[in-house]
Amino acid sequence: MEVCMHRPHAMGGSRLLRRYVAGCIFVVCLGLSACASITLNTVQDGRLVVAGPIAGVEVFRQGVRQPPQPGMALQAGDEIWTGPQSTVVLSFVDGARVFVLPGSHVRVGSIFVYLGEVLVKVKGLFEVQTTYATAGSEGTEYQVRVDPGERVRVVVADDHVLLASRYQYWRKVVLASGQSAWIVGAEAPRVGADAVSPAEIEGIRQRIRVLDALVPQPADLRPVAAAGVVFGLGWLLNKEMHRDSRQDSHQDSHRDSVDRAPPDSYRRPSSPPVQPDSSPSPPLRLPPLQ
Repeated sequence: MEVCMHRPHAMGGSRLLRRYVAGCIFVVCLGLSACASITLNTVQDGRLVVAGPIAGVEVFRQGVRQPPQPGMALQAGDEIWTGPQSTVVLSFVDGARVFVLPGSHVRVGSIFVYLGEVLVKVKGLFEVQTTYATAGSEGTEYQVRVDPGERVRVVVADDHVLLASRYQYWRKVVLASGQSAWIVGAEAPRVGADAVSPAEIEGIRQRIRVLDALVPQPADLRPVAAAGVVFGLGWLLNKEMHRDSRQDSHQDSHRDSVDRAPPDSYRRPSSPPVQPDSSPSPPLRLPPLQ
């Protein structure tokens, strides 16, 4: 009986463990489906490069040079160098785009700018990193330029951008449309250190529009991937539930058979009855008469 009493608990723990693992897989898969894969295209002399390999652009993956091709899929950690006549367009499946202007060096994942200039057009949460600061936004257009000596300039062409220190050296700063800031090394941003003219803001917007129009948008496959994940995990959980149901049914039938057994089956067999001694009794002897 001890095994029967403890086994349902063990089975429940196993069931919970399987469902916990399935839940973790579900979260991870949704996270992977939500991660925007990045594709690379290049614009040279005002035209989209449609055949590779692409001259004037270098891509390194884990220190190994990769021949850049139109529509090339990038991985987190890939580094890109653009030549003096090349602008790289990084496209995300959620519609976000980063335009890496000539003479720049960046790393993809969240975009990290070592040197040069990028233009950003995003619809959702996005972040551009530099050595000491990040420029985060949600649905906006802005420019980040990194000059030698860790001199960073951020200009907002639309909506808002949040500036933050990567090492919490200074408080966060919000830049509105038409504002700019300089960040030198680890120092706090100097907002409005130089005036931003309407012509400069319009120039940023115009460059984004022109480059954006040259490169087709990739299809957003995240809903399809998420639906596939949900269907697959639903099938997995349904299979596990049927397996648990069969196991529970088997345990119930086993307990029922035990409960229906006669009570004597639980008793330890008693020792065999003592048989009477069949050997003859010694004859009765009377004492002699005096």
